[in-house]
Amino acid sequence: MKIAIVSDDGTTIHRHFGRARQYVVVTIEEGRETAREIRDKSACHGHNPDGSPQDHHDTLLTMIADCQMVIAGGMGAGMDERLRGGGITPIRTRIPAVDTAIERYLSGRLTDTIELVH
Repeated sequence: MKIAIVSDDGTTIHRHFGRARQYVVVTIEEGRETAREIRDKSACHGHNPDGSPQDHHDTLLTMIADCQMVIAGGMGAGMDERLRGGGITPIRTRIPAVDTAIERYLSGRLTDTIELVH
């Protein structure tokens, strides 16, 4: 399983899915983290003035098409819907640290804070 976590610095979880500059992609196998990579998404930061929000969402989702879950500090309702429609489970959290969120996921204690959808 792969989990994409939105971040600006690789260690903290960004508060908005679309504004984060990178994904920290963590691979989980047999109940433990086996790999971690950074996927830079700064080239698609913000909305493309020549494209639609739909195009922007497509670009963001293409980068994590191999992931089954996304962890973010918050996201818009449109992105929430697009993730779910693409088979990716969104988890919104107030946890600030990437490592803490992964630890809580592995121990079954990471919950979705739905009120962080705006």
